[in-house]
This record gives sequence, C-alpha cells and structure tokens, in this order.
Amino acid sequence: MNEKSPKNHVQRVGKGANLVIFLGILGIILSILALTISQGLAHRGYGFGYIMIGLFMMGLGYGIRYRYKYCLYAAIALFTILSCNFLFKLFIHHTSYLTLRFVLCAWVSFRLIQAISSMHALIATNTFPDRDNRFMRFLLRKRHS
Repeated sequence: MNEKSPKNHVQRVGKGANLVIFLGILGIILSILALTISQGLAHRGYGFGYIMIGLFMMGLGYGIRYRYKYCLYAAIALFTILSCNFLFKLFIHHTSYLTLRFVLCAWVSFRLIQAISSMHALIATNTFPDRDNRFMRFLLRKRHS
C-alpha cells in the first residue's frame, strides 16, 4: 500500500487509538481482579492506582480517535514513562513478566510515534481516524449468521 495514501494514515492512527483503548481496558480489568480476588496481580503492581492509569489511557485513546494531537503526544509520553519504569524494574528483578510489560509498552510507544505524521495528515485533510474494530466486526458477523 502506498505510504502517502490517506487510507493508510486513517488506519495507522485508528489502530494506535484502538491499541491504547484496549490496553486501558485490560489494565482496569486486571486491577479490579487484583483488588477483589488475586493477590498475585496485586503484587505485580495492579490496584487502585493502575485503575486510574487505565482510565487515563482510555481517555487518551478516545482523544486520539477524535483527532486531538495532544492526546497522541500525552499517550506517547505515558507509554514512554511506563517503558522506562518497567525497564528500571527489570534491571532490579529480572522477571519475564516485567520483560513482557516493557516490550509491550515500548512497542506501543513506537507505534504511536509512527502515527504522529499520520495524525498531522488527518488534521490537514480534516479526516478522522478509522474507528473500525476487527473484533466487533467478528462479533457482529457471528451474531447475524
């Protein structure tokens, strides 16, 4: 696909927004589990504080969906800070779980940094990011079948 294609910009920013929203929801679910039934998750850093971070992630993801470039910058800053935090903890504790969290946050940061130029192109053309979700398409297709 052509790199300059408007559809590519729409999809790149939309996928970044969906990724941030998904990770926010996942963090909230894991935090609720840590607060209610799982001490193992509570020892890994989930809890009330991470519920607030998850809500903030969701808000940033929806901000990216509605073409607010400062939400994109804030999401990049958040995931970069989380990456640095997990890298620091990884040097201290050397666990595979911290490695996974570090790699995930670094990958999301990289994807969001790639979306900066696409966000500027969307703003210039007055186009919104792709709000399509493959998971929801799959569920709707299954229900109608």
